[in-house]
Amino acid sequence: MTRIKFLKKIMSIITVLTVVILFINITYATQINGSATPKPTQQTDSDTNSSSSSAGGETANGAGNINVQPTTDQSAQNNSSQVQSNTQSNTSPTNSNELNLYSKSSILIDSTTGQILYEHNAYEKLYPASTTKLMTAILTLENCQLTDTVTVNPDALKGIPATYTTAALQPNEQLTVDQLLHVLLIPSANDAANVLAYHVAGSIENFAVMMNAKAKEIGCQNTHFVNPSGVHNDEHYSTAYDMALIGKFANTFDTVKDIVTQTQYSLPDLPDGKKRNFKTTNTLITPNNKYYYEYATGLKTGYTDKAKSCIVAKAKKDDTELICAVLYGEKTEDKKNERELDCHTLFDYGFNNYKETTVCEKNQAIDTTNISDIPEMYENEDILYEDNLNLLVNTQNSTDIQSNISWNTDLKYPISKDTIVGNVTYIIDGNNYSVNLVAGNNILPTNSDSISYTFYILVAVLIILLLLTIFTKKRKNRYHKKSKSSKDEKYFRHSFY
Repeated sequence: MTRIKFLKKIMSIITVLTVVILFINITYATQINGSATPKPTQQTDSDTNSSSSSAGGETANGAGNINVQPTTDQSAQNNSSQVQSNTQSNTSPTNSNELNLYSKSSILIDSTTGQILYEHNAYEKLYPASTTKLMTAILTLENCQLTDTVTVNPDALKGIPATYTTAALQPNEQLTVDQLLHVLLIPSANDAANVLAYHVAGSIENFAVMMNAKAKEIGCQNTHFVNPSGVHNDEHYSTAYDMALIGKFANTFDTVKDIVTQTQYSLPDLPDGKKRNFKTTNTLITPNNKYYYEYATGLKTGYTDKAKSCIVAKAKKDDTELICAVLYGEKTEDKKNERELDCHTLFDYGFNNYKETTVCEKNQAIDTTNISDIPEMYENEDILYEDNLNLLVNTQNSTDIQSNISWNTDLKYPISKDTIVGNVTYIIDGNNYSVNLVAGNNILPTNSDSISYTFYILVAVLIILLLLTIFTKKRKNRYHKKSKSSKDEKYFRHSFY
C-alpha cells in the first residue's frame, strides 16, 4: 500500500509539471510568433538595389532593369562555395539573323562567368585545328614548371605534314617549357605541341587521354581530341561552345594571358646559323594589320583545309572581357577573312549592348521576410550570399531574371555561422548561375523550441528518478526480508540447541 501511495505522488508531480511547462511553452510560442517583425532589406553601394515586390521577390535595378523574382524549393542543396554557371542551353539570347555573321559556327561569352551573349550554331561538331593548342598549354602548365628543361624527343618530330608550321626544333635539343609554350601559342608550332605532349605524358596517345579528361572536367560535351596540335583527323573535333569554354579556362593562367598578347618571339639560332624568329598568327592583335582590333588581347588561331579558319579570341574594354570562338570561316566574295570579320562583329555587339551589373554581393543579406515558404529554422535569421555574382545585361532590352532558392532542411541545431544553408540560382536567357547562401551568424533553437527541449528533458529526468526510486525501494525491501530471515534462522538455531 505504501508503494502505491508513493507512485501516485510521483505521477501527480509529473502531471502538474507537464501542465505548467506546456502552458509556458504555448505562451512563449504565441509571443514569439506575434512579435516577429520583418527585417529591413539591406542596401548596398552597387548597381543592385533590393526591394520588396508583391510577388515576394527582390528587384535589382541596374542597366537593363534586372527583375529578380525568387521562387522556393524545399529540397536540400549543397553546392561548392564558388559561383557556378550552367550555360549549356542551345538558346541564343538573340536571333542569329540580327548579326551579319559569315562563319559556320560562333559564340560570344563573358570570360569570367561563361554567360552566353550570342551564339550561332555553337553546338555543331566541327574541326578545331590549332585552337587545340590551348588545351595543350593548359595541361603543360598544370604538370610542369616554366623553368623545366625539355629534351626534344625525336619521335615527337614525326608525323607532322610538311605544310604545317613548325619551330624547326632539333632532335635532342634542350629548351625550357617556357620557350616551348611561346612557340606553341605565338607562331602555332606543331612540333612544340608534340614535344610538350611527350614530355608531359610520354606519348601523344597518352596525352590525348589527358586532353579528353580535362575537356570533360571543364564542361565540354562534344569534344574529342586525338593529338596535341590540331593536325587534321576525322576523330579530332569540337564545337564553338566547347572551345570557348577551353579558352575561358586557359585565360585563368597568367602565363597564357601574357604569351597570347605577344606578336613575336625568337628561339636560339640553329647550329648552321639559321635564325628562328616568329610572328603571331593572330591578326587581331597585330598593329597596322587591316584586321587589327584595338580591344583584342589574344588567344589562339587555327587553320587546316578541312577545318578552314578558326579562332578563340578575347578582347577587353574597360572592365568587360569577352571571349569569342569562331569555327569554319572562309573568304567573303571580296576576299576578306570571315573569321576576323566575325570577331569584330561579335565583340562590337558585346561591348555596345552589354554592361556589367551586380546581381548580388558577397555577405549581402537576402530579404527572407519577402520569400514565401522559407523553412521556419531560417525565418528572421541573417542569410547571406557567399559570393559576388556579376552578369552582363543587355542595355537595349529589359532583361528579366528568374531565380530559384533551394534550402538545406537537413541541418540540425545549432547551425554554425558560414554554414551553407541553401542555394539561389538565377536564370537568364536559359542559362543558370548559382550562388550559395550561408548563415550570417550562429542559428540556435527559438525560445519555444528551447522550452520544448527542456520539457522533454525534465520528463526524462523524472522518469529516470522514478525508476531509480523504485529500484532502490526494491533493494531495501529485499535487504529487510533477508535480514529478518537471518534473524529468524539464528533464533531458531539458538532455541533448538
